[in-house]
Amino acid sequence: MSIQAIPAKPTYREIESALIAVIKAGILYKKPKDGKFMQGYKERISKLRQAEDPEEYILNTAQQIIPNEAKYHQYKIDYKSWYQRDPKIFNAIISLHELYYKLAKDYFITEEKIAEEDLSGPLPSSSASQYNTG
Repeated sequence: MSIQAIPAKPTYREIESALIAVIKAGILYKKPKDGKFMQGYKERISKLRQAEDPEEYILNTAQQIIPNEAKYHQYKIDYKSWYQRDPKIFNAIISLHELYYKLAKDYFITEEKIAEEDLSGPLPSSSASQYNTG
């Protein structure tokens, strides 16, 4: 009988370190400090540090950023094309997204989960009924 270690989920400290690594890579490639790229990652750090429950915050953030497997792979493709000339930025962002992926993957919405949902109940009323002129 072999015992397999369950990989630990990333902590908010690991996410914070990964965000800082992205900013440091941005500085290395002389990204404008007040530009959209740098401000976006600085804002993520600020929100993380201000969160009442940082662990819950990073889990929610991970689920928003990476809602499913396809989105994760699309991000990797997009970032590779956007940052192919800035390998340190690319590697830092991919490392961050790998942490987000590890957090979010247990919560992915799959087509199977959607099919399992009970859709037999009433659907939300459509606004079309309010325009009924009959």
